[in-house]
Amino acid sequence: MPFTPTDAHEQARVRAKETVDAFRRNLRTVVLGTCSAEGEPDASVSPAWLDVDGSVLVYVSSLALHTRNLLQTRRASVLLVEDEADATQVLARRRLTLACRAEPVPRDTPASVAAMAGFRVKFGRIMEELETLPDFQLVRLFAERGRLVVGFGQAYAIDPRDWSPLSRVGGGPGGARPA
Repeated sequence: MPFTPTDAHEQARVRAKETVDAFRRNLRTVVLGTCSAEGEPDASVSPAWLDVDGSVLVYVSSLALHTRNLLQTRRASVLLVEDEADATQVLARRRLTLACRAEPVPRDTPASVAAMAGFRVKFGRIMEELETLPDFQLVRLFAERGRLVVGFGQAYAIDPRDWSPLSRVGGGPGGARPA
């Protein structure tokens, strides 16, 4: 039976769902993009935990530029990206980018206690040590929009509430042009 473009689109959609599921399941760190109030960019890596509401929690030091930026602008970009060693084509690594609104989570609140328990399970003893450091704080990142790329010409708008692929973006067959 000949391979049709519809088959290719369906395979890409399945691959998109599998990618999102793997990112959710394996989330440990994120690449965090922030900007200062003056527009100076900063990129960093942060430990992360995915909350039940779909928000990403990061535990960051107030000594770091990205934390100052998060607290000043309340904006961040989160990048999850396939490891180069696992990529079929390193130039087309699978990746998910989320544009987020940032909110600090005060210590000793029920939300903070629950999140830190999740961090301890995920990262072990190091989190017990980091929790005692007064400069560290928890920040919740609420995704407002997202984009998933699973290969060349295979990009999807993502529902920020549950990371489900919604629609292809781009001008190729079956894809909508970005707004």
